[in-house]
Amino acid sequence: MFFLPLVLQSALLALESQAVIEQRLTLLARGGPGAQDEAVRMVGEKVALAAHVWHQGAISLAGGVSPDSLMLAAVSLYREAVDDNRRRLTM
Repeated sequence: MFFLPLVLQSALLALESQAVIEQRLTLLARGGPGAQDEAVRMVGEKVALAAHVWHQGAISLAGGVSPDSLMLAAVSLYREAVDDNRRRLTM
């Protein structure tokens, strides 16, 4: 019954991501130096996080972790990053 936790965590990731997207689009629409910094930061974060998730996944698979657990762990890493951005953008 692994399918349900993955679906629920993925749905939460989608909902939480939408809030961060809204915050970022609002910041970008206002313009100014903060918008430029956020655009650069956003791209860099995405590349770095994707590399980190890939690296952790490779290590986990090599260590014998099940693909199901790996998928759930990857979604968890993305949710943590989204939560960090939500907190930073609401300050």
